[in-house]
Amino acid sequence: MVQQPLKVRRAEQDDIAFVVDLSRRVQEKLTASGSLQQIGPIPRETVEAQEKAGTAHVLDGDSRRLGSVFVEPVTVESLRRWKLEDPMLKPWFLHKLMLEPGEQGRGLGAHFLEGIKAYVASRQPGASIVLDCWAGNDKLRDFYTRAGFELHGVFPANGFEVAVFVYRTKYDLMNSLTWHRKRKDVILHLLQCRIEEQ
Repeated sequence: MVQQPLKVRRAEQDDIAFVVDLSRRVQEKLTASGSLQQIGPIPRETVEAQEKAGTAHVLDGDSRRLGSVFVEPVTVESLRRWKLEDPMLKPWFLHKLMLEPGEQGRGLGAHFLEGIKAYVASRQPGASIVLDCWAGNDKLRDFYTRAGFELHGVFPANGFEVAVFVYRTKYDLMNSLTWHRKRKDVILHLLQCRIEEQ
């Protein structure tokens, strides 16, 4: 269904106003549809902090921005309210996934999630991506299931319920070895610099 070239990339400073405005427009559409899902509007300071931390991402297509999302590593302890206590989970929390309201239903969200899954797997092989959504949004729950996320459970949250999903990235041995080799090379370089200083 997607017929335009798409690119998932980390957000930059000039994307901040777009993300803030997109969150307002997406929330307006959600509210008009009767959804209890809360996604925005996101304060500018929050988007600035996510951009600075490198945890904000944008979906580009055909010379314009089509969506944004935040994804960041979190601790297992921060997910205990959802009974996610596996110390091997290596969780990343995905939140505020948004697409241009007029572009929804064309397969862009699936492409966006694939790019985010690849990003997380490249940063931390074998990591898991955790997300939540309003439990009453059957369309969104079906979307996440089709995207490979497994429903972990439904939990109470501020007068309504959220559905929590988990996606476990593949542990690619070759990419993992490359990732560990790069880390080893950096450590060896730092040690060599310290030895040369002395």
